[in-house]
Amino acid sequence: MAFHRSIRILLAGAAALVLASCGGGSSVVSDFHPTRVVVFGDAMAELKLYSGATGGRYTVNGDGTTNNWVVQLASHYGLAPADANVKARAHARVATATDAVGGTAATVQAQVTSFLGGSSLSASDLVVVSAGTSDLIAEGYNAIKTSPSQTEAAATANVQQAARDLATQVRRLVDNGAKHVVVLSPYNLGKTPWATSAGKVTFLQDLSTAFYDELVYNVANLSAHVLVVDARLQMNALVASTSYNSTTLACSSGANNTGNGLGIGNNLVDSSKCTTSTLDAGYNAGTFLYADSIYPTPLAHRSLGDYAYSKLRVRW
Repeated sequence: MAFHRSIRILLAGAAALVLASCGGGSSVVSDFHPTRVVVFGDAMAELKLYSGATGGRYTVNGDGTTNNWVVQLASHYGLAPADANVKARAHARVATATDAVGGTAATVQAQVTSFLGGSSLSASDLVVVSAGTSDLIAEGYNAIKTSPSQTEAAATANVQQAARDLATQVRRLVDNGAKHVVVLSPYNLGKTPWATSAGKVTFLQDLSTAFYDELVYNVANLSAHVLVVDARLQMNALVASTSYNSTTLACSSGANNTGNGLGIGNNLVDSSKCTTSTLDAGYNAGTFLYADSIYPTPLAHRSLGDYAYSKLRVRW
């Protein structure tokens, strides 16, 4: 069964590549010029634009640079995401009500329902979905914490279900008029400082791959309107480069959260509390990749945004 499923995933990926190479039904390269950006997801896409938002984004805050990949992507089209169109919330899971830190952040499913309840989608919208990272964090942590509450096999099955659930939400968006949906898959958590410190590099890498494979397989027949951007490839390349620092956190203990701010334990550096006054003494904005044990720096965010744009402009 595993062999046959792997073949199906490879075929789904090949179909997506063929569509991408021929424009997927579009007439010319860069023919798409969106007039609005609509955003769903978790901390990777939360922009803290809404009234009552507290804390910063999950990266380095206040350094005057573009510090989120969605903002970077939108800037290529001369757009800026507006509060009303950004439903993403930190720690939100795809369909599980309890979020990655034990809170109640609206799930991606709820975000989509909320948006569609008051707005419509059109061919001129760039719909961005950046989700799954919170599910990887929650399921991964529950399998590797000091007293695990599930097995690694159970965690893998759960993230695969989350990927299927995300595909369902992507289908809802397409069914409701979205013609250009960009889904940024979770990057490889096996390359994060968390994985290294926990001694679980292989497991968290495999968990990330399981989510990606399941997602791609389940949206393959939506490829005329859906582009899955594999964030693993870009982050893996950055981490592998000797030009960047993927081991030292940009944020110092001055940004510690006494609670479970990241979903992987208490009293850890939490980049939503990280500003220019809590940076590591050796921080280099041009080389550091991780703000905390999980989330990227502005440098890495911008790289992901540029990478997504490079795929999108060829696709549509």
